Amino acid sequence: MTSATQIRELLRAAAWLPEDGRRADRHEVADEADLGDGLRLVVTAAVGGPAHGRRFLVPVRVDAGGLPSEAPGAEDFDRACVRLATAGARIPTARGGRVVFRGSGPAPRTVRSRPFDRGWSSNSLSLLDLDGRPHLHKTYRTLGPEVREPELLRLMDGSGHTPRWFGDYSYVPPGGGAPLPLGVVYAYTPGSGVDAPLRANLRALWPRLAATGPAGPADLDALVRAHLAPLAGTLTAARDFLGSFHEELRVRLGGDAPPAAYPVERALDAAEARIAALAARGRDEAVLPAAVLDGAFRALGAEAALLRAALAASAAPHPAGPCHGDLHLSHLFTDPPRVIDISTPSTGPGEAGWEEQSPLEDLVALGRALEYFSADEAADHAARLLGVESTLTMFASLDGGAGLSPAQRPPLLLVFATADSWRREVARLLLGPSGATGYGCEELRRLLHLRRLLHELDYNFAHARPYHAAIDLRHAPALGRPAHRTPTLTTRN
Repeated sequence: MTSATQIRELLRAAAWLPEDGRRADRHEVADEADLGDGLRLVVTAAVGGPAHGRRFLVPVRVDAGGLPSEAPGAEDFDRACVRLATAGARIPTARGGRVVFRGSGPAPRTVRSRPFDRGWSSNSLSLLDLDGRPHLHKTYRTLGPEVREPELLRLMDGSGHTPRWFGDYSYVPPGGGAPLPLGVVYAYTPGSGVDAPLRANLRALWPRLAATGPAGPADLDALVRAHLAPLAGTLTAARDFLGSFHEELRVRLGGDAPPAAYPVERALDAAEARIAALAARGRDEAVLPAAVLDGAFRALGAEAALLRAALAASAAPHPAGPCHGDLHLSHLFTDPPRVIDISTPSTGPGEAGWEEQSPLEDLVALGRALEYFSADEAADHAARLLGVESTLTMFASLDGGAGLSPAQRPPLLLVFATADSWRREVARLLLGPSGATGYGCEELRRLLHLRRLLHELDYNFAHARPYHAAIDLRHAPALGRPAHRTPTLTTRN
């Protein structure tokens, strides 16, 4: 077996572990499996630090002298995983566990690595050529039951909504227990997320805005609608695709099971408790305007009270249902339509948490992504116009530019009003008009939006990210207001 000392030396020099794993005091070898040809899957356990007790996967190649090196991304490691998946191999581990491989068909005749810009990823990715067809091999760095992608890809295989599943492998600890996914191979989906055309469209709007100088809110909204018209078909097609994806997910995961009722009371209780805790913590946020913080938390509290009354008055239960689980703009492809990195919280009616999910969560996630995206782009453009840092323009957007000079306020307000108008029009096309979701009542959507905003604000407070917290705060007062509301606009001459 590879010694614990050798693994620790390898981890000190490697960038394989995620950040919390690298900050552990040390790593102990918890188990390992021999894949043959000098390749091993080593499971480590973190000791000390923020990841204490968590398990990590370290695929290694061991040379003739017994010295290990990183294996992820190496062609021999990829080839071995493909071969073992198609064989349905079950490999015993050194401590009495096993690694279970699953595959969807016969072994390919050829397995070759392709050049691939991996970029940044929380997992390891390789691009493979399997008999001339491109596939991705994803190896997970952190082990845990929250990794559900391989099973979800298998369950959704052939639906046309997700990439085709080829095979996967997982670790069953000594003594049994739920398998912990280690890696998955699936068909490569070419194309890009909807964030790419949206970014290009918004950035192309700024010169048009400077050239036209809209006379007021209605004129601005008309300019935005005309500018987004070339993307309207793409966005509405993506909206229709999401609807069919959610229906396919419901059928494949839930079958004929009656829909569960979303636990709205429990969610509201948790939201109100978090509002109170965040309001208390917000008093220590010296960088953010105190008046804005107070107003935002009043608005959040008022929204929770309105939702409690509205949901209590509703006689019908609010249906739950499976969703993507972590949908970002970059996860929604449009050419052709697909979703990637699916992480549905619960995979069946008999599983824990089945009733605590809703397709509306995906719409809320995309809506929140649009809030972050449009505000960030506005802050950056306003900063370049005014010759200041984008942090200053983001903070200034919270209070109408009170800290700016009289000459700086009008362009700042115009840029942010334009971004808000653009965001609302994108949301109308991509997510549908407010109240017309097709997934349940508007109050449930608002509740899920409230919960997500609070979760993200909590994270931004906890990780000292005032710039991102400012984006949360500038959207908090809008909760519960009509989605088509146009802000007061100060224009330029």
